[in-house]
Amino acid sequence: MIFCNSKLEILNSMKKLFYFFLFILSFTFSSFSKDKKEKEDLKHAIEYIKKYAQFAIEEMEKFGIPASIKLGQGILESYSGRSFLSKNTNNHFGIKCGKNWVGGIYFHDDDLPKECFRKYKSVRESFRDHSKFLKQPRYHKLFFLDKNDYQSWAMELKKAGYATSIKYAESLIKQIEKYCLWKFDKENSYEINNKIDKYLTFIMEKNMEKNKVEQSNFIVNFFIKIAVFLKNKIQFSE
Repeated sequence: MIFCNSKLEILNSMKKLFYFFLFILSFTFSSFSKDKKEKEDLKHAIEYIKKYAQFAIEEMEKFGIPASIKLGQGILESYSGRSFLSKNTNNHFGIKCGKNWVGGIYFHDDDLPKECFRKYKSVRESFRDHSKFLKQPRYHKLFFLDKNDYQSWAMELKKAGYATSIKYAESLIKQIEKYCLWKFDKENSYEINNKIDKYLTFIMEKNMEKNKVEQSNFIVNFFIKIAVFLKNKIQFSE
């Protein structure tokens, strides 16, 4: 009986050890996969901002739409210019045809199959049409808001029915804050290339600091998991 109990304890310990290392492996793989995706998203978002920040600022000066909103929606709706729709139509804001649209069209599955989307000759044309689109009466409340209040703009866009997602405002605000796009609301088109370069330097340094903190937290969490396991093992042995 003593031998059986001892054997059972060994098997249980081995089983616990196996599941522990399986958990650690899963935890490590998940963390690295997430980190890889975030780096990939950052890379493409920076490329997007570098290409189109000037368009966003010029549109802000002409129409009064915050550059942060314009860029944030562009990144969110077009997946930083990588979505199937944006690649095939230059449509970076997910704007559907509507009854008054007389330009190019493209059918794409969205909320419903084969919905009609606007097709543009260039991304620049998409940015301009987005500004005109927001000048419709349904969005008139936007232009009573402070240009620097991107949060209120995001929430009003959702209220006015820009998108069907119930978390649209939250998602848009997240993009703006993640990439500090609000900085562009305080800029103008004068020497914009130099300003964009300064912004890109800022966001890269900010991300490097974030990575250092995350790596440090990962190491701490890793050793906490090991310490908890060893503590439980010792208690089990006693």
